[in-house]
Amino acid sequence: MDKDSLLELRWNVQKFVRLFGLLEQTVTPCGFNLSLSQVFALQELENETISVSELARRLRLERSSVSRLVDALVKENFVNRTINESNRREMLLSLTEKGKRTVQQVCEQSLLFYQSVLNDLPEHDQQMIMEGFKKFTAALLRTRRNSHDQ
Repeated sequence: MDKDSLLELRWNVQKFVRLFGLLEQTVTPCGFNLSLSQVFALQELENETISVSELARRLRLERSSVSRLVDALVKENFVNRTINESNRREMLLSLTEKGKRTVQQVCEQSLLFYQSVLNDLPEHDQQMIMEGFKKFTAALLRTRRNSHDQ
């Protein structure tokens, strides 16, 4: 891809990030009053109990950042934190009932948001966007993995 095309891609990604609300610290793009990191953490805990270290790995965040994130989620009664009986140095995380309800509400609200954005586009364009995001995300993942391997 030539330099001008790459600059255009960069500009469009930056514009997407701003318009989608990804820079907003306290509200999700769909308008839910949680940060994206909080929502991503809750979604990771939706179907399983995991350790703080595993959550940090999945979110691709430093363990210290995830510890602060978890502290806030525990304080707001979204997450339970318990000691792992088989490794007492490890904390396990799971959703509370409030956390489970919240994940469901965020899911429903985000589906409505995505539908409202896509409603303006023909079906063919919607499919192209889906395929493009899948391919771009896969390429980004490969690039990140390769840079960590070096």
